[in-house]
Amino acid sequence: MKTKNVKIGNREFKLIRYKEMWVFPVISTYEHGLGSPIAFMMYCWNGKWLAPYSDITVNLPECKREAGCQFIDINNNDSGILDWLEENIFGKRTGRSAASGFCTYPEFDFYKGEEFWEYRRICEELRNE
Repeated sequence: MKTKNVKIGNREFKLIRYKEMWVFPVISTYEHGLGSPIAFMMYCWNGKWLAPYSDITVNLPECKREAGCQFIDINNNDSGILDWLEENIFGKRTGRSAASGFCTYPEFDFYKGEEFWEYRRICEELRNE
């Protein structure tokens, strides 16, 4: 995992390399769905601040999933995002998927990822500041 620390205001952020940019994962929950479904977004570093880049997860409240699992939006992200998530220890693929409209979304278990827990903690601290 390639990382880089940047300081924004009085806070330091650990960025991760994604393709040709540095990103910061933002982890929260969706408002709808059983069990506080995981929302995973990426913000990219533009040299001065973090700007929204992509929603990695897609919430399908009508589709059954296990605790800690969420569907990955490969419709708006390329399928390589799954490799990146695993390589950067955000979790593991479950092998299950759900369909919505004309798309099929793979399920991903975030609870199995060390970095998921670390970035979730950081994001909770930021929300509580």
